[in-house]
Amino acid sequence: MKLDRSYLDKSDASTSVARDLPEEGDTERILQLGDGIFLRGFVDWLVHKLNERGSYRGKVVVVKPRRGDPERVERFNEQDGCFTVWVRGMEDGQAVSRKEIVQSISRVLNPYDEWEAFLACAKRPEMDIFVSNTTEAGLTYTAEPRPDERCPESFPAKLTAYLYSRYQAFAGDPNRGIDVVPCELVEDNGTKLRSFVFRHIAEWGLPQEFADWVNNYNSFYNTLVDSIVTSFSSIDKGVLAREFPYEDEFGVIREPFYLWVIEGPERLSAKWSFAEAELNVKYVPDVAPFRLMKVRILNGAHTAMAGLSLLSQVETVKEAVTHPVIGTFVRRLVDEEVLPTLSQYNVPLAEAAGFAASVMERFSNPYLHHEVSSLQLNALSKIKARLLPTLYDEMERTKTIPPLMAMALAGQFLYYRNADEPDKRWEIRDDPAHVHAVVDAWAREGGHPGDEPGDDNDGLQCAVTAILSLSEVWGDDLSTIDGLVQVVVEDIRQIRRLGVIGALSELLS
Repeated sequence: MKLDRSYLDKSDASTSVARDLPEEGDTERILQLGDGIFLRGFVDWLVHKLNERGSYRGKVVVVKPRRGDPERVERFNEQDGCFTVWVRGMEDGQAVSRKEIVQSISRVLNPYDEWEAFLACAKRPEMDIFVSNTTEAGLTYTAEPRPDERCPESFPAKLTAYLYSRYQAFAGDPNRGIDVVPCELVEDNGTKLRSFVFRHIAEWGLPQEFADWVNNYNSFYNTLVDSIVTSFSSIDKGVLAREFPYEDEFGVIREPFYLWVIEGPERLSAKWSFAEAELNVKYVPDVAPFRLMKVRILNGAHTAMAGLSLLSQVETVKEAVTHPVIGTFVRRLVDEEVLPTLSQYNVPLAEAAGFAASVMERFSNPYLHHEVSSLQLNALSKIKARLLPTLYDEMERTKTIPPLMAMALAGQFLYYRNADEPDKRWEIRDDPAHVHAVVDAWAREGGHPGDEPGDDNDGLQCAVTAILSLSEVWGDDLSTIDGLVQVVVEDIRQIRRLGVIGALSELLS
């Protein structure tokens, strides 16, 4: 049996899947550009919880963001917009498994076939929230002609056309502006999207009065979203058949942790009262401290563990964080060298410590097979963005080289020593010019990159100095930092002498 509203009407109340059905006739109030798994498991689930708890009454109209696979829209509508969210993972030290049928989506539109239906949503006064997730690639500006009776290709162009349709329908009524809430993982996503809309307004020659209406009566929010969501297709079909009495093509699996941080005027919080529903959504004056916290703690821990873990044949994040030595290293690095640097950026210590604890719990999720090798994609740019700022801040705070961060750098540099060896089981995917520069720097140690290194301190020091001096990779010449070359050289010598686990054990003692 396929999941749809008829299943909900017929199914036994004793089913193990929560299925609290919002009242029929709830008004469509949200237009959502994006039909992917993240929005389903995150935004649509949150709207469902608001509806369920009586804090909001509104349904979501989902709009397909790109061409291709039009049958997907039909299949989702055949399920009446219903889908399952299966929450699996660690929560307060306990493994949890919760299943819930989400019913916040009213219908799905394909704007390439239903352009007028898309614009008709803009003409309904109650549809006053616009949500999106078109990925980082979608939140970009592409010049294209003003659309007349056809759907434009880009996300910002679609939104501009939508806003202009609303402006015309309500003759520029100040009370008919909308709240635009992008969820793309792009810094200052709302600010960027707003600027793209104004570029389209100018290039399409739309009236200045419309530009003024967008500027004065519509709100664009900067946001940060954080949760891991995967599709049912990642689960064995036999497991799904045992767990669910129905078929659900659009079901998703989400970790227990989720966080949505929204920066902007208070108007949206009056509509979406997440706090009243006890949901982990924060309205804040500035999203930057939360973004910094995520990048330095979660993403920084990933990058710090990756090189050392791969050199130790540790293949998943769960294996790494539950390893008695590597896990201790990661926790201490976050607690001792990352958290103390955040207070200067107006990040409350209690908030950061709580987030760090949740990150370690998330890393140990037994239901997620998160390969460490995936953390190494574009690792050189990740080192620059995620580790070096902490290195600088911790050095300023303590006036010394942070030993755990230096060891993380040593692991990363050693990972790249054999980057051009085809028989290595890991894959190097990074800027080719930067990888070549690092490999060339290692060549200064002497010998072939695949050879077993000796104890030539001069050669090793020459290689590490060359790596740290690559300002085109790091943005600065790190070799000029007093003492950094010597500490990293010694860490590499320890790894070669004792192995990664032995070197970490000695450092941690």
